[in-house]
Amino acid sequence: MKYPNVLGKDFKRKEDAYKYFSQKKNEFDIPSCDYILLTEETPIKQSEMIKLYNDYGSHTQEWETRKAHTTGIDRWCIMRNYVDHIQSFSLGFFRNKKENESKFNTILPEAATAKKIFICFGPGYFNNNEILEGALRNEIRYQAVDYRKNYNHGNQCAHCKHVFQPDQLEVDHLREFKLIKKEFLDLYGEEFIKSCLYKERMGVEYRISDTSPNENIYPDSPREAWVIFHKERATYQMLCKKGKEGLPGCHPLKTHKGKRVV
Repeated sequence: MKYPNVLGKDFKRKEDAYKYFSQKKNEFDIPSCDYILLTEETPIKQSEMIKLYNDYGSHTQEWETRKAHTTGIDRWCIMRNYVDHIQSFSLGFFRNKKENESKFNTILPEAATAKKIFICFGPGYFNNNEILEGALRNEIRYQAVDYRKNYNHGNQCAHCKHVFQPDQLEVDHLREFKLIKKEFLDLYGEEFIKSCLYKERMGVEYRISDTSPNENIYPDSPREAWVIFHKERATYQMLCKKGKEGLPGCHPLKTHKGKRVV
């Protein structure tokens, strides 16, 4: 097996290992607080995460410096996240305190993206283009949520025309997102927008700042400029996640094969 002993099981493919991790993560019953510490009684055990990090952690200098502050990880946890009022759960950790750090200083958990940390789940690293893409999508996610809420054309896939349950349909950019993104970055400059990115405290999401790092550079609010720019140009459709009779869904066919289906 290429990836042995991932949370107690062996896997040939990263996709299968990550699917198993996600299933175990979803077994957690997160209380009203923001996180639950891993123990030897939780669906994912603390000892399993320690071994996973030792065996498959990327351990890059960027990760150790930016995320763990070079002090290492004390405890793992599962965190509750809210992005645009949408609840999700992610892996998190508490770092060790620094030698000169006050014992009264409260260490808060920080969310982590499993595919970017563990090479058994994904590449084991972030790159700047992925961070930029994620931040742009995070800021306009609510627009797709609003489209779904106000969608009144039944539960039909726009391409195959089959009818599905609502949770089997996904919102898709009719005019491709990458084209809108390119137009925006061409207008304001990719490096300038990258300089406006920040990571939410205790969050796993990158966002775009409401204030410009340079007062002499337009726009005053990079986030608002992007939100308006996208809203004026984006059109949506509903596509199926999985097709009928075991066929691939129209949305993944379009997304992963790079083919337009309409």
